[in-house]
Amino acid sequence: MSQSDKNKSQSFSLPAPKGPTPTTKELFNNVTCPVCKNPDPDIVEDYARGDLICRECGVVIGDRIVDEHSEWRTFSNSESTGSDPNRVGGPTNPLLSDSGLSTVIGKGNSKDSGALSRMQNRGALASGDRTLLNGFKEISRMGDHMGLPQMVMDTANELYKQMEDKKSLKGRSADGFLAASLYIACRLKGITRTFKEICALSNNVSKKDLNRCYKLMKESLSTKVNLQAISTEDFMTRFCVNLQLPKEIKQAAEHVSRTATELGIVAGKNPISVAAASIYMVSQLSENDKRTQKTISDITGVSEVTIRNAYKDLYPKRDSLLPPGSTFLSNLANLPAL
Repeated sequence: MSQSDKNKSQSFSLPAPKGPTPTTKELFNNVTCPVCKNPDPDIVEDYARGDLICRECGVVIGDRIVDEHSEWRTFSNSESTGSDPNRVGGPTNPLLSDSGLSTVIGKGNSKDSGALSRMQNRGALASGDRTLLNGFKEISRMGDHMGLPQMVMDTANELYKQMEDKKSLKGRSADGFLAASLYIACRLKGITRTFKEICALSNNVSKKDLNRCYKLMKESLSTKVNLQAISTEDFMTRFCVNLQLPKEIKQAAEHVSRTATELGIVAGKNPISVAAASIYMVSQLSENDKRTQKTISDITGVSEVTIRNAYKDLYPKRDSLLPPGSTFLSNLANLPAL
């Protein structure tokens, strides 16, 4: 590393020590690299060396990073003795009133030590923190099932905490707001998921309930939640990968959906259904990668009837929707008419 890089690394200031619950603005702070200045950097924490490293340019932008994860000791007879191998407790959580720090009464040999430990555990967390922890666990469960990165789940936790602070959850079911928090977090991080995918993993939350909670959260957090309109490109890559379609079909389907939207052919239709219909049209023009409406419906979550209706709008303009010079233009005569 050059001397200038070392100077830049030394000038980097680490976050302030954990204290009172951060404000809303502090919860959304992002760490950026002072060298490559990428607005969305790939920064990793090397706890073994205590370094904060930018994987884009390799510069160490912070040192002496404290590992806040649980630390364990392993002994062969630890389970038989009933001792707790957790030495330092769980990681701190800035979303809780006391940052998740608490005192634990160990299990001793005294007759009353067990009762004291149970009483202390019941009163260790305030009722509000207990509700938040249960919500965070549910968000983590749904995110793990969908394979979402940790940053999405952290953002969903922050959004849910803000709704809790506004007392917007009072008198309402928390399950809908948990699902809505995860949906909005996915949108904010550019990892869009459909209502149907979120509802499938939630606790009996219908699409109607999710949509209602989503609108309430979007209105309540309007100063922090600025979502762009959903486009077909947000889903095209994931759908084509799950359908095992080649890159040429994906690019052509993106051009079809984008051109149809610009021409107003699919005005008022859901972008997900337009993406599914575009994939169906282009796949039918290929020689070896045709996909049926049933197959596309299973992957995209769009019904076959909806795909057919969107396809009917695309079919009359089929010759002007495909990319100029595309090899698929030669097979337009074989395109099925519905």
